Amino acid sequence: MEKFDKYLRKVGITTKVLSDRVQFLYDVASKMCPEEIEQIFIVDNVKRDNTRTYESLWFFSKGFMLEAHNFEMEYKIDIMPIRVIRVELELNNYNLKEAEEESRLKVYINFPGDIIAELKAAKENCDVLMDIAFEYIMPKLIV
Repeated sequence: MEKFDKYLRKVGITTKVLSDRVQFLYDVASKMCPEEIEQIFIVDNVKRDNTRTYESLWFFSKGFMLEAHNFEMEYKIDIMPIRVIRVELELNNYNLKEAEEESRLKVYINFPGDIIAELKAAKENCDVLMDIAFEYIMPKLIV
């Protein structure tokens, strides 16, 4: 988990309670996933008063993605192989180069069996989500 500490601080995960929760879910995800977890991502949003909220926590390996739903309140996690049939990007004040304070990004991922994942990012987290999309999601598009 140490390799993800900088990212967690970057998106505002600084309290021990929340850090411990992420650590526990990472431990569970590591046991569930048959491959090494290489990247994490937190779905976040920024309210009008500029406070950041968190929705879910994602873990990525080369071939799998795991989601810890509502990770601030629940211990619920699922895993699926990354086999993608469609990707949609929704950009708001984001130029794909460097995120700004007002930048927002949504990535919609369609999987076989009518399963859809929605990953959202705000501010500097947009850059992380775009990197994940290009490294883990796009290469898994089924032709």
